[in-house]
Amino acid sequence: MRKLLSFFLVSLLIISSALLGYTDGLSNQSAASETDMFLPVTPGIAGSAYFYFSNSSRRVSTLSAKITEKNFPKGPTDPDWFTQFCYSNICFLDEGESRNRIQPGRNEEMHITMHPMDDAKIGSKAKVSIEVWPTSDTKLKETISVYSVVVEKKLIKMQINSKQASIAGNKDSKNVPLDVPPFITSGRTMVPLRFIGEALNANVDWEPATRRVSYILGDMTLYFWVDKKEARINIGPKYTKTIPLDVAPVIVQSRTFVPVRYVSEFLGAKVGWEASSQTVTVDFPSENNKK
Repeated sequence: MRKLLSFFLVSLLIISSALLGYTDGLSNQSAASETDMFLPVTPGIAGSAYFYFSNSSRRVSTLSAKITEKNFPKGPTDPDWFTQFCYSNICFLDEGESRNRIQPGRNEEMHITMHPMDDAKIGSKAKVSIEVWPTSDTKLKETISVYSVVVEKKLIKMQINSKQASIAGNKDSKNVPLDVPPFITSGRTMVPLRFIGEALNANVDWEPATRRVSYILGDMTLYFWVDKKEARINIGPKYTKTIPLDVAPVIVQSRTFVPVRYVSEFLGAKVGWEASSQTVTVDFPSENNKK
């Protein structure tokens, strides 16, 4: 009877584990807050993509990480690029272990730095991937990738109800006339779709049949639809994410307008607002990309 009961319990455990997909980790969800990130950078200035990584094991553990891919224009040893990853206030050029011991389910902030040198060409692209895992369990490795593109530093200014915008770059500044001025709706500043996209170095496309706006910058593609309160972000060949919007793009005087903050921040810029003059400032690219 005891042997029969033992056999029954063991069989029940095996069946339950198979049905539940048992693993030593806490869940089947990604331990990284983001697995693919987009980071525009300017020559001679480092940018960093931030994310959180969770200890998905069932034990207190440090984290370990290793760079597994350096895809630069001239190969992994390209002299025009520098990269590193950091956590626990320590940075590593290849691989390393964090100093902090993390409780199961708790997070560690990490970042990957992308630094094009002064000679890096505008428009050149780079990709760096790292593997991260709880040191106590190498089976829980995950890959995080950063896609970068070299862009020109710009400061864009637009004023509500003004048909004049300005773009200041490293080499020159210019005023740009607008057919229809920016305006505010539901607390959001709306700007002409083509102007803001081209000012941020993106290729802009308009698809009349679906009334879809697309912005392409490096390995990032950003989609908006007129009268639809959502956007879609594609990064690299696999990453896709749908983002809800509180204001949809609209057509005014035969011109399509998009919410400036969403477009600019998704493409890697920092947006400011001067209330006294009702002026929007777009600083591109922003220094860091925090997730």
